[in-house]
Amino acid sequence: MKKLLLILVLLPLLSIAQNKTYNGIIREFGTNLPIEMVSIGVENSNLGTVTNEEGKFRITVPNDAKTLLFNHLNYKVASYNLVSRNTDFEILLEPAGFDLEEIVVTSKPVNQILGDVIGASRKRVEKSLLVNTYGREFISLNGKFVKFSDGLLDYYVKKQSGASDLHVKQSRSFELNKNTKTEDEERKESMTVIDIRDVMEQAYAFKSLKTTLKNKDYDYELRAKTDHAGNTLEIIKIIPNPEVEKDLLIGSVTYDPKTKLILEIDLKSSPEHQKFAKTINLLIVKIRINEFARKINFKLEGDKYVMSYSQTKINFYVKTKKSFDDTYEFLSDFVMMDYKEGEFKLDKDKRYTKKSISQAGNNFQNEYWKTSNIMLLTSKEEKILKSVE
Repeated sequence: MKKLLLILVLLPLLSIAQNKTYNGIIREFGTNLPIEMVSIGVENSNLGTVTNEEGKFRITVPNDAKTLLFNHLNYKVASYNLVSRNTDFEILLEPAGFDLEEIVVTSKPVNQILGDVIGASRKRVEKSLLVNTYGREFISLNGKFVKFSDGLLDYYVKKQSGASDLHVKQSRSFELNKNTKTEDEERKESMTVIDIRDVMEQAYAFKSLKTTLKNKDYDYELRAKTDHAGNTLEIIKIIPNPEVEKDLLIGSVTYDPKTKLILEIDLKSSPEHQKFAKTINLLIVKIRINEFARKINFKLEGDKYVMSYSQTKINFYVKTKKSFDDTYEFLSDFVMMDYKEGEFKLDKDKRYTKKSISQAGNNFQNEYWKTSNIMLLTSKEEKILKSVE
């Protein structure tokens, strides 16, 4: 019995000992500037993470892992040999050397090409998945940061719809002046509009992109750029009609012309159309969207095609007769850390039914923010976190 107890005590330690953590920073060769949103993966594995705005990252890998791979749309793919190498290092990525974007003249309407690209990408990702992610939220109220939350989230993605069940495995939440808040302040800070349960549906069913494509108020332009090695990327520009007096989006979809797979979706509020944003009356509350942005990156390595990173930002105004007359800003980031293909079912008791990570509160068993393959906080974000601790 004593031996069994000893084994049970040592198991977590043995598990930690079988992993190794690497810290690094990625810069551009020649300028030495940090590169954000670099996708970092482990060769022959689904493990991954991304760099932050300062080009910094941390990744924990099995002891037998041999190579890290670094991918970014605008840079040459690079690798790092983990055998007998330092656990802290710097990587210099060489720009891919793309020519300037050239407009592509095509007999097929560009909006139809976009529809084909969405269809090809949807078909490729149409599979059941268990996606392990790191998610975080920054919330500000009237220009002041009031809350930070993050956690380890598992998405059980359904094959047909791209919808998913969500399990928040661990979480933490920090609030500004929590102990001195009035009931009215508590109510205001509980407001949320981003639903974290929809993250995978946006990535794997291309929900926002398909909605935009159906809207007749947009024009489309196809462009291409080629690097020195002859590799080409095609970019579909989504252009709002300048004569339409509506709050419209502007953006682009970058894809691989060989596979027709989307590599990046970048949509945001059109600056020229933001003045047409309307206040919507919803019974007892009025809401106006001031600014919206969504960016989703996908990683294509061999036969592997998966979301690597998703960010949503929304700024909106809320007014009621009694309590609300406020402007909110929500920023959420999700990083794919690992994934498995196959049919997986989530215990109904573990299914998360709330919209935000912050509503999960503090529920963690270990300091996952120090060991998991999360998106590291920048120096600026560290200061924000300290202000709300």
